[in-house]
Amino acid sequence: MNRLQKDILSLNQGETVYGPAPHKPILLLAVIDMFESNEIFQNWIEPTEALVVRFRSIWSTLVQTNHSPTFALPFFHLKNEKSRIWELIPFPGRSIPLTRSNSIKSYKALRDSVAAARLSGSLFKAISHPVEREVLKGLILNRYFPETRNVQYHKSPYEANLRKEMVYDESENYARKIKKKLEYLPKELKEQEVIVRSHIFRNAILDIYDYRCAISGLKVNFNGKAGLIDACHIRPFAESFDDTIRNGIALSPHLHRAFDQGMIALSDDYTVLIHRQVMDLSSGCSIKQFENKRIALPGNVEYYPDLGKIEEHRKRFGF
Repeated sequence: MNRLQKDILSLNQGETVYGPAPHKPILLLAVIDMFESNEIFQNWIEPTEALVVRFRSIWSTLVQTNHSPTFALPFFHLKNEKSRIWELIPFPGRSIPLTRSNSIKSYKALRDSVAAARLSGSLFKAISHPVEREVLKGLILNRYFPETRNVQYHKSPYEANLRKEMVYDESENYARKIKKKLEYLPKELKEQEVIVRSHIFRNAILDIYDYRCAISGLKVNFNGKAGLIDACHIRPFAESFDDTIRNGIALSPHLHRAFDQGMIALSDDYTVLIHRQVMDLSSGCSIKQFENKRIALPGNVEYYPDLGKIEEHRKRFGF
């Protein structure tokens, strides 16, 4: 057994009433999983929404105790390992806000102050190599999750189940359920729940709209991945608690902002309306070029944007 493997098997886990905290090994498994799927390929581990979702997904399969699945804790505390397998890279000029117990619990605080984590050279080399990656994965599972080590966590239904709620739940029922759930969660988990659902909502909307802006038709692939398209809520989530598919539409960033600010809206036949106060002074990329254009709708009529929500949006901005 080499030095790195010994370090992986001797992670400093906080002792709690539920036993040793499983957060660090779960985060390492999430990072390994994202290297395996080529979602991470450089030695620069950003605290992204996608990583939070992977962390929660693996947690839901492997962890059987009542620990709280707080993502920010292991991302911050892995830097304290004597092995120095994990280095935090703060944004220039920013300090990491800590609690009285010299910890960090808020994902927002983490994202605002930390650019990324960097792995030690030996860990990055091992995770980048398919065979060594499998060895590390096996070591982590056998050491920290002996009771669930044989579960295929990469097939966790966690993300799929949340997406089913967004696709099939009736809007008011979904919103009522999420609002009630958020009321009983501690602050750091409440924030994390919203982040997870926002990420899954975005992926679902982009998939349904074929990763293409419904108004402009913009669709860009870069390094084999689609980009530059947002998932826009018709009714803001902060007001509606509604992440259902019919409360969303795929838009390019500038049209997303235009929609959120009331510069544009949709008619009942899904054509683009431009607010009378818009004075578009641009050339070549004018938003007025889309006036009266019918948006590209999903293939399934059940996923069409909700006309009631669209009407509410028009009234909000005086169309």
